[in-house]
Amino acid sequence: LIDLHEDQNHWLDQIHGLSEEDADAIRAINSEASRQTEGHPHGGSGRGLHIVQPLGSTLHIVEGSTSCEQTIDVGDTIPSMVQADDVHGTGGLDLVVTTSKGEILTLESDVVPYHPLNVWSAGTSRAPGSGNAQAHGFSSSQGIFVHPVSRQFRDVLGIYVPITFEIFDKRPNIANEPDRRAYEVEIRAGMSVKRAIYSRTYNTTGVYTERIQIPYGPGYYAFSVRLRTTHGLVYEDTFHLGWNVNYMGGLWLIVCLPLVLASIPILLFKRKPNWEEDEDYGGRGTGILGRAPTQTS
Repeated sequence: LIDLHEDQNHWLDQIHGLSEEDADAIRAINSEASRQTEGHPHGGSGRGLHIVQPLGSTLHIVEGSTSCEQTIDVGDTIPSMVQADDVHGTGGLDLVVTTSKGEILTLESDVVPYHPLNVWSAGTSRAPGSGNAQAHGFSSSQGIFVHPVSRQFRDVLGIYVPITFEIFDKRPNIANEPDRRAYEVEIRAGMSVKRAIYSRTYNTTGVYTERIQIPYGPGYYAFSVRLRTTHGLVYEDTFHLGWNVNYMGGLWLIVCLPLVLASIPILLFKRKPNWEEDEDYGGRGTGILGRAPTQTS
């Protein structure tokens, strides 16, 4: 289950609250799209998810709202489920297909935008026995995702790493059930439970920014932001960045910059010679203090 439409803004509208008028508008769009015969945009004219199912060597992509189908023959048997993620880091959604001969194919798209809720990849939330291995982020009733301001790959210099994430919950009547509004958030510097560096329970949805300190030293990390609900369902989002990887560059400035600044006045200072104080050139012999040296017998 994945959304391959180039326009996915309606999903974010649903996350932040969808009225009955908006739902009726989406149904009208799907009904009209199912009657179109030409001029379909990328992914189709409807709204909703696509079913991506491999059968033999053929990849079947079905638009759920209109039942329109597209097939792609990769030339070899596809033995496993198709993965979907931003593999190349271009901001677009890629389909990852593996064949029985060990080949890995990526079907890239420069039209379908990437969103952390619109992925289908391996992870704890997809693992067998997780209880929600078939949940999709966009269509799920609750979840968590990291905002682009934090998930952009970069090298963070400093003590703390700011992480901005959003918790959403669109379950019906959730506003009147405070005992079910408990969201356990855990951030790991890796995938292992032993690498947990932050945990907190939130009672309200919304956008949060937390400053995280990493106790493992400089390096590149794969951060996993996980949400566990009161039903035991786990939702996660993973992103990568570096922390103080090039810290030697800053250390070089701290050590050398004061020395360079202190040497500038010394190099620019020029003292004019006073020949009257120089005995070798017939001076008065009084020295720089203006007094003649005392002689002792």
